[in-house]
Amino acid sequence: MNDGRSAGTVSLDQARYLAAQHELDLVEIGPNASPPIAKLLDYNKYRYQQEKHARGSTKTKTELKEMRLSFRINSHDIATKAKRAKEWLDAGDFVRVYINLRGRENVFPDKAKQTLMDFVSHVDGEVEQAVNQAGKKIQLIVKPKKK
Repeated sequence: MNDGRSAGTVSLDQARYLAAQHELDLVEIGPNASPPIAKLLDYNKYRYQQEKHARGSTKTKTELKEMRLSFRINSHDIATKAKRAKEWLDAGDFVRVYINLRGRENVFPDKAKQTLMDFVSHVDGEVEQAVNQAGKKIQLIVKPKKK
């Protein structure tokens, strides 16, 4: 009975006898069916497999991490910040990179956009959201590359 074969329609007493004989549990699987469907199985093992399946099916949540760059950032500093962002991307998170423009920096948004593109070239990722400007903030979102 433990090999998955169907015993067909049997009485409740006979099902209890078979469960005791094979040292298994009689578990009602389909209570709404006519007649109700029951299985002979080791209930502790069944419950463990269900819990294990439930634990394994939870997906990891991706987060949106943020990294701020300066308008006058040095290339070495870009490489350092890109290294940290690459760790986040390897963990599966998205990274928003932005530059806040202040004063005369607002006249040169192209330089800020070029700095962001230099940053993207240092990290191993794809651009999820292209460079856009919202007020005094220029930003883009980078996502991990598909493997």
